[in-house]
Amino acid sequence: MSQRDISEVKGTSDLPAASEALFLEKVRESNTACQGGDYARAVALYGEALQLDPNNYIIYSNRSAALLKMGQFQHALSDAVRARDLNLGWPKAYYRQGVALQCLGKYAEALAAFSCGLAVDPKSNQLLSGLIEASMKSPLRSTLEPTFQQLEVMHLDKSPFVLISVVGQELLGAGAGNYTCAVQVLEAALKIGTCSLKLRGSVFSALSSAYWALNSLDKAINYMQQDLAVAKSLGDVNGECRAHGNLGSAYFSKASFEEALQSHRYQLVLAMKCKDTQAAASALTSLGHVYTAVGDYPNALASHKQCVQLVKQMDDKLQEAREIGNVGVVYLAIGEFESAVDCHTQHLRLARRLGNKVEEARAYSNLGSSHHYRRNFSQAIVFHENVLRIAQELGDRAVEARAYAGLGHAARCAGDYSQAKRWHERQLDMALSSRDKVGEGRACSNLGIVYQLLGDHDLCTNTLFIVCVYQLLGDHDAALKLHQAHLNIATSLGDSAGMGRAYGNIGNAYSAMGYYQQAIKYHKQELTISKQVKDRNSEASTHGNLAVAYQALGAHDMALFHYRAHLNIARELKDTAGEACALLNLGNCLSSRAEFAQAVPYYENYLMLSQELHDVEGEARACHLLGYAHYCLGHYREAVRYYDQDLLLAKDLQDKTTLGRAYCNLGLAHSALGNLDTALECQKYFLAIAHMIKNLPGKFRALGNIGDVLIKLGDSAEAIKMYQRQLSFARQSRDRSLEAASYGALGLTNRMLKCYDKALGFHTQELTVRQEMQDLKGECRAHGNLGAVHMSLGNYTNAIKCYQEQLERAKELKESAMEAQAYGNLGIARLNMAHYEEAIGHFEQQLATLELLENSLNKSRSQSSTVDSPRTSTFKPATQTGRPRFFESLFRGFRGTSNNPTRGTGIVSVAANVARALSRFMSMMVTGVAQTFQRLVRTNTRNLTSFLSAGPREPPPIVPT
Repeated sequence: MSQRDISEVKGTSDLPAASEALFLEKVRESNTACQGGDYARAVALYGEALQLDPNNYIIYSNRSAALLKMGQFQHALSDAVRARDLNLGWPKAYYRQGVALQCLGKYAEALAAFSCGLAVDPKSNQLLSGLIEASMKSPLRSTLEPTFQQLEVMHLDKSPFVLISVVGQELLGAGAGNYTCAVQVLEAALKIGTCSLKLRGSVFSALSSAYWALNSLDKAINYMQQDLAVAKSLGDVNGECRAHGNLGSAYFSKASFEEALQSHRYQLVLAMKCKDTQAAASALTSLGHVYTAVGDYPNALASHKQCVQLVKQMDDKLQEAREIGNVGVVYLAIGEFESAVDCHTQHLRLARRLGNKVEEARAYSNLGSSHHYRRNFSQAIVFHENVLRIAQELGDRAVEARAYAGLGHAARCAGDYSQAKRWHERQLDMALSSRDKVGEGRACSNLGIVYQLLGDHDLCTNTLFIVCVYQLLGDHDAALKLHQAHLNIATSLGDSAGMGRAYGNIGNAYSAMGYYQQAIKYHKQELTISKQVKDRNSEASTHGNLAVAYQALGAHDMALFHYRAHLNIARELKDTAGEACALLNLGNCLSSRAEFAQAVPYYENYLMLSQELHDVEGEARACHLLGYAHYCLGHYREAVRYYDQDLLLAKDLQDKTTLGRAYCNLGLAHSALGNLDTALECQKYFLAIAHMIKNLPGKFRALGNIGDVLIKLGDSAEAIKMYQRQLSFARQSRDRSLEAASYGALGLTNRMLKCYDKALGFHTQELTVRQEMQDLKGECRAHGNLGAVHMSLGNYTNAIKCYQEQLERAKELKESAMEAQAYGNLGIARLNMAHYEEAIGHFEQQLATLELLENSLNKSRSQSSTVDSPRTSTFKPATQTGRPRFFESLFRGFRGTSNNPTRGTGIVSVAANVARALSRFMSMMVTGVAQTFQRLVRTNTRNLTSFLSAGPREPPPIVPT
C-alpha cells in the first residue's frame, strides 16, 4: 500500500481559546508520532483531539490513515465513513474508505468509494490512482486490464468519466452481488459528466439494467426513458428499438400492460425499419406475452405464430422450440387442450434434438401444466418429475424449484396434501439456499395454502420454517404466518402482484377459520391491487372469494353482486374454467336462499361448460345439483332425469361415495313420483355401497330411507326393523346423535301406526339422550315429539307441559322460528281443550314472533345491501315460508274438532271447520277477541289456501357425508 499523507488541521468547532490550543497541541503531537512511525500513539492522540472537537472530519480521516498503517482495516473503514458523513465534499475521506475496503478484500465496494470520490473531485490523481490500483487487484483484472491498455493508447486513461464508466459496466456484467456497487459507480460517472452524448447514453442503458436487476423498476424505467431520448437525439434507430424493448419489459413487470403494448409495438416497427429480424422476433414474442396477460388471446396467438414463422426463416431452432411452447401456453389458456399438448410435444422434440436440457425441462413443465388443466394429475406429476430429474442433472436450482412447485401443486389438487407439503418445503429450501426472495415468497404462499388445507394450526419446528417466517411469534395459524411472510417479501421487493396474491391467501385462510370479516378486509386489499396492476384474472378470482365470505355472513345480495362480477370478468377473459366456477357458485348461492328456479339456468350452463372442459367430476356435480333443484321445485321427473345422469357419471368415475349419493337421491325422487319399488331398489344399492366403503352415516341414512319407502308400501313391520337396525348401528358406533335420531324415527313411526305407548317410550329415550348431550336444539325437537304423542292420546295437559318445555328451550337458543313453532303447538293444545282465548293468545304470539323474525331479517338485509353496493335487495324473508306453518297449526287444530280426522279432508271441509270454530268463538268470547282472530285468519287467507293446496311435501334429498 502506498504512503499516505497525515495532514495538520485547525479546530473546526467554536472552541474556547484554551481548548483550541490544547487541540492543536494534540494534532502536532499526533503528526510527530506518525512521522516517527508510532501509529498507536498517533491513534490515541487523535482520539483525545476528537474528544475536544468530536465533529472534525479531518481528524477522523487522519486517524483512519494511522489505523490503516496498523492493519486495523475495519476501524479504519469506520473512521473514513464517519469523515465522509461529516463532510460529503471531502475527497480524502472517500480515498481512505476505498483503501480500507480494498484491504478488507471488498473490491467492488472499494471501486464504488473511489468513484464517488472522483465525482466530488474529478481532478484528484490520488483517487484515480486508487481506482486503477483497486481494479488491478480485483477479480475484474482479467477483463479490465486489456481495456485500460486500449484506453492508454487512445489517451483516455486519465479520463475519470471513461474509466469509471468502464469499471461500472464491468461490475454490472459480474452479476449478482455487484449491482448496488455498479449503480454507485455509474451514477458517479454521470455526476462527472461528458460531452459525448453516445457515452452518456451507454451509461443510462447500463444503469437501467442495474436497477432492473435490483428490481427497482421505477428507477430502471427512468434511465430507460433517458436512454431512449439519447437514441432519438442521435438518430440511432437500433438504440431506439432496444430502448423501447427494455421499456416494454419493465412496464410488463409492473403490470402496466397498455404502456408495455405501446413500447413493444414501437420496438416491432423500428425493428422492421432497420431490418433487424432478431429484434422483430423479440418484439413479437413480447407482444404475445402482454396480450396473454390482458386476456386478448386471439392477438396473443397471432403474435406468437408470427414469431414462429420469423425464427424459422432465421433458422434459429432454439428460439423456434421456445416460441412453439409459447403458442401452446396460449392454446391452453383458451381451453384447446389437444392443440396445447401438440405444441408442447413439438417443443420437447426440438429441445431433445438440440440437446438443450433447459428447454427440455421447460417443455416437460408445460406438458405437466396442460395435463393439470385436464385434471389428469397423475400424468402431470410424471412430467414434473422429468423436470426435477433434468434440474438435478444440470444443478440448476431455479429449474429445480419450478419442478418442486409443479409437483406440489399437482399433489395438492390430487388431494395428497402431505406430499404437497413435502414438495413445497423443498421449493422453499431451494429459494432460501439461492437467496431468491421472489421464489421464497411463492414457496411460502404455496405452503400456506397446503397448511390451510391440512388444518394444521401449529408451525413446524423445522429451522427452514423459522427462517421463512422471520421467527414470528404468537398463536396464529401456520398458514397465516406463511402467507404473511410472503406478504413481507413481496412488500420489500415492491412486488405489487405478489402482495395482491398474499392478501388473497390471507383472506382465504381467515375464511377457512370462519373469520369472514377479516377475510373481507384482506380480499378488498387484494381487489384494489388487482385493479391497480390491471390483473383481470386476479380481479375475477378476488370477486369470487369476496362473494364466498359475504355469503357466509348471510349478506346474500353482496355475495350475488361479487359472484356476478366474477362471472362477467371470466366471460370477458374467455376463461372457461373461471366461468364454470362462477356459474356453480351463483347457482349454489341462489339455492341456499331456496330460489331454485333462478338457480337452474346457472347449473345448466355449468353443466354445458363442464362437458366442454371434459370435467367429468364437474359434470356429475352439475347433474346432482340440477336434480336437487328440480326436486325442491317439485319437478320430480326432471330430478329423476338428472339423477340418472349423475348415476352414470359416478359409475364412469368409479367413485363409490358419489355413486352412493346418486342412488340415495334417485331413490328419493322415485319415491316422490310414487315409483316405490324402484325407490326401494335404489336405497338398497345405497345401503350396499355405504356398507362397502364403511360409511356409517351413509348406512344410517340408507336404512332410514328404506324404512320410509316401506312405510309407503304399507310394510310397517319391515320399516320398524330398518329403524331398529339404525338404532343398532348408532349404538355400535357410540354416536349419541345418531342414537337420538334413531329413537326419534322409531317414535314417529309408532305414532303413525297409533302405537302411542311405544312412541312415547322412544321419544322419552330421544329426549334423555339429547339432554345428556346438552343438545338444546335436539331437546327442543324431542319435547315437540312427546307433545305430539300426548296430543294423539288426548293427554292435552301433558302435551302443554311438553310444548312449554319446547318453548323454554327455543328461548334459550334464541331461535325465533322454533319459538313460533312452540307457540303454534301450544295454541293447538289449548284449542283442543276449548281454551279459546288462550289459544288465540298463543297464535298471536306465534304471529308476532314470526313478524319479529321477518323484521330482523329485513334489517339485516338492508344493512348488507348498503355495505358496498346500492343494488336493490332480492332477499326473500324466511317468514314467508314460516307463516303457512301457523295456518298448518290451525289446520291440525281444526282437524281435531272434526268428525273426520284424516288428512285428505280438502279445502271445503277445512273451511267448514274454520267456520264452526269461529262460530263457537263468537258465541263464547268477547266480540273484540273474535274480531282479532278473524283478522289473523283474513290477513293470511291466501297463504292458508296455498298451503292446503300443496298437499304433503317430501323432504329434500339427503347427501351422505
